[in-house]
Amino acid sequence: MFARKGEKPVGVDFIANARAGWGDPMPDWIETLAIEANRTNLGKTAHRIGIRRNVLCSVLYNKYSGNLAKIEERAREALPPPPTDCPVLGAIEQKRCLNEQRMDNTGASSIRAKLYRACRGGCPHSRLTQEDNDAGR
Repeated sequence: MFARKGEKPVGVDFIANARAGWGDPMPDWIETLAIEANRTNLGKTAHRIGIRRNVLCSVLYNKYSGNLAKIEERAREALPPPPTDCPVLGAIEQKRCLNEQRMDNTGASSIRAKLYRACRGGCPHSRLTQEDNDAGR
């Protein structure tokens, strides 16, 4: 189905399309772009980061042959990542989530222990590898 200019076409799921192009997990900035494109539309998202709509489409589908680092830089400047739903702390910034994953279980508090276990126990936001988990035991 076709949409009017500026509207999101019915049935388009930019997150699913980006996941198909990039695999799972996709880069966080790609996910942020896809979420924003779903929330608004492709044209508004492209305008917000200062690129053309067709370029954004190519980036989301992992078909862009240009300078991805420049697109990533623009995306990170214009669109901060959405909060991460931490099973221990609730909604936190993605940067804090990544920092919490790197921290050891110091035994300083029960929260620190819960975070340590959650980050290594199957949290969907964890970027730790099995080697990281084994090293922490």
